[in-house]
Amino acid sequence: MNKLRHSIWDVLIPLCIGICACLMVVGPKALNPTVLDLAQGVDPFKDYVGWMFFRNSPWTFPIGLNPTYGLDFSNSIVFSDSIPLMAVVFKAIRFALPETFQYLGIWTLICFVLQAYFAWLVLGLMTQNRWMKTFACVVLVFAPPMLWRVNQHTALVAHFMILAGFYLIFSPERTSKVLNKGVFWALLLSAAVLTHFSLFVMVTALWAANLADQIVFSKANRLAILKNCALQITFIGPLITFLMWQTGYFAVSSSSGSLGGYGFFRMNLLSPLDPKGWSYLLRTLPLPSDYGEGYMFFGLGLLLLWPFAIYKFIRDGSLRTLFRGEIFKHLFLALALIALSLFAITNHIAIGRKEFGFGISDSVYAVASIFRASGRFFWPMFYALNLACIFIVMRGYSKRFALTLLGIACFLQVVDTSAGWRLMREHIADRSKNIPHELSLANPFWSQVAQQYEQVQLVPPQDKAPGWDQIALYAAKNHLSTNAVFFARADIGKLSKAQETFINGLYGSSWNPKSLYVLQPDAVLPAYFHSNPAADLLVGFDGFAVLAPNWKNCKDCPVIQENLRDELNQLTRQIVLNKPFGFGKGQLGNRFLIGVGGSWAWPEEWGVWSNSDQTKMILPVPQGAPPKQLKLTVRAFVGPLHSKQDIEVFIDGMPPQLSSLSDPKTNTWVINLPPFMDKKKYLELQFHFKNPASPKDVGGVPGDDRKLGMGLISAQFQ
Repeated sequence: MNKLRHSIWDVLIPLCIGICACLMVVGPKALNPTVLDLAQGVDPFKDYVGWMFFRNSPWTFPIGLNPTYGLDFSNSIVFSDSIPLMAVVFKAIRFALPETFQYLGIWTLICFVLQAYFAWLVLGLMTQNRWMKTFACVVLVFAPPMLWRVNQHTALVAHFMILAGFYLIFSPERTSKVLNKGVFWALLLSAAVLTHFSLFVMVTALWAANLADQIVFSKANRLAILKNCALQITFIGPLITFLMWQTGYFAVSSSSGSLGGYGFFRMNLLSPLDPKGWSYLLRTLPLPSDYGEGYMFFGLGLLLLWPFAIYKFIRDGSLRTLFRGEIFKHLFLALALIALSLFAITNHIAIGRKEFGFGISDSVYAVASIFRASGRFFWPMFYALNLACIFIVMRGYSKRFALTLLGIACFLQVVDTSAGWRLMREHIADRSKNIPHELSLANPFWSQVAQQYEQVQLVPPQDKAPGWDQIALYAAKNHLSTNAVFFARADIGKLSKAQETFINGLYGSSWNPKSLYVLQPDAVLPAYFHSNPAADLLVGFDGFAVLAPNWKNCKDCPVIQENLRDELNQLTRQIVLNKPFGFGKGQLGNRFLIGVGGSWAWPEEWGVWSNSDQTKMILPVPQGAPPKQLKLTVRAFVGPLHSKQDIEVFIDGMPPQLSSLSDPKTNTWVINLPPFMDKKKYLELQFHFKNPASPKDVGGVPGDDRKLGMGLISAQFQ
């Protein structure tokens, strides 16, 4: 009876801790799968949209492919970060699900419960005192690095997988033997690879280190150990490869895995002490931004325990002997934790605001950049250090003192971190602070065209294009395929081919009659010139320019005023030979700049500054006699410390034309135009600035960090 009661409490207590913690941090409403409060913010919204397309698409082989999400450069449910473990299960029962359904809340609840459960199991290896385990379990459930991921990157809330790995490593063998533990390792590694690749790498490091420690340091039958380890590798390796294949890891080429940026999303060595607003008592440290990837705040409760643990460790020789023995017994585990930590810190080492580092080869940088969000790889060390701290407190002090200390730590950890999670809960419930999951495409036009087309394409094709979220949600709600996507990794080769196909189709005035085209700014003018005004509808609604091929030939389609084509007709007629047009506020030229407010600054009365290393504009070619040159009247952002601006312009495959501007007021730049201008309807000009400068650094203007180069005043074809 006692044994049964004990086993029941060992389940009920962590279950209650996990559920209560989740309700406190997230709130009950967000756990409702038909409520989309957790599907807000950039990453959760991306996760949800990827699942919507996966759910509505037919089954494929491999099963993780998501062909309607991305079209020509689609990949899989893995790279929309939609938690394949949940996506595949719920797709299998999609017939029983309501139209609006998200599993992000369910997953978050599962993560909280399993975080508590595996924390309880690991703590059970340290003490059998139920109150000590309860207090320490709550502290670990309220670990800020885990809570930080709620409504940020839902898949990565699964820190329980790291605790599960530690439990498998340190739990006694009993009569289960290594092979039976291998089954649990197989389940854990499978769950990790079906959740997120970063978690899989961390768990794999723990598993590999454990195998090495068993082979080298185990005192059991060496032959049996080698045999069981070989069996684990033989079974788990093919299993994981099969799961990766089926869920779509190989849908993206290996060359597309590296995004660069290793060393930016790192962990600062002072991160464990930096609450980033998650403490009432401790102030946020002025550390360089890592976008949360290096967030490792221990929490006030754990920070309270550390001085006591360090003091006892120094004074108690038996504890040092015990730890020394465990480290030698698990030497490869210690090395794996150190290696992961060094990877998290990167070669650009930061201690507070002080930074120093060393260079690495291009090949090493490329491989490391596969996991450019490197700061998160400190998580295993985070739990290892804090579990060691809790162990020292439990073993080093009297039962009463340790219980009191853990109780205070529990209280402080929950209450003080509420400075962060309470605001996060309010943020989740306040839709106005998140990317809306409701469509803002209010014009009746959108519902009308959804009945006539099978696809909606955002062109030119681009991953994470501006406006992708609204177009993707519109496509998902209307069961249309789309290339408006946000992928963790996009296949570079497929994307390049999709862009090439679009350009070839554009120049050939070839538009897919089954596809609705949403035009990015640099595609509006080309679409205007390469569409058929007698058949194709060109309109602008709700901030988007849209081309509807063959709409005018549809007998059942309503007549819609071509507001955008009419506007462009008037604009292009104003561009005539030998007549200058300006780029000041409200002037004609600004309609032809790509990226106003971004790569081009906002127009001023006199004109507009370039605000990047590269800018682009697309100009209609005046009708009549073909122009031979384009004369630009421009300013140069120069000063005593920055005497000139060197600029290249690229036009239609011609060799670049270089100009060196030195007058801050007026420069004349005459650009030669390509041959056969009589056959061209528009020109695309790309400017590359070799040495742009900021007013803050060069002009002495505090706070103005724009990258200025050339100020466009006017242009004239001649």
